[in-house]
Amino acid sequence: MLSLSENLTGQDFIEYISTCFHIADIFSLTRNGWFTAEKNMEEQRFLQLLAPYHIRTLHTNHWFCYRVPSNYEIEVYLFHAALEAKEILLSNYDSLFLTSPWKIPEDLCFFKNHKLFAGSVSHENICYVFDETISLPGVWEITASISAEQIHLPDEP
Repeated sequence: MLSLSENLTGQDFIEYISTCFHIADIFSLTRNGWFTAEKNMEEQRFLQLLAPYHIRTLHTNHWFCYRVPSNYEIEVYLFHAALEAKEILLSNYDSLFLTSPWKIPEDLCFFKNHKLFAGSVSHENICYVFDETISLPGVWEITASISAEQIHLPDEP
């Protein structure tokens, strides 16, 4: 497994997103489950832009490297990895690790055949890629795989 050592910004961020979109068929973003993270106008505007690519929304207390107490929920938005959706992401984010978390959905994850291959927790500066053969920009370290965090998307209800 690859672990990102420092934030991806600028051209490195664009290349990372492009590489992941080339592989992925689904991507996800999460909304924090804490009561203090109220939905705001910026978040609503952003989700409206992505609405044509929205597959479904999951509610859970565990997502990639992120857990909340059982009385809270993480809202996870799943989207088709369409090129137009990639452009929306690139026009709204300029780095992988956010400096102002919780303004718009975060924690970008990429899936192929319902299996996570790249995941991030933006406000914790965590990004893992489960395929060590992918050529990516930035500084990466090879670390032991955390298979419990390699999410498999549940079947649709």
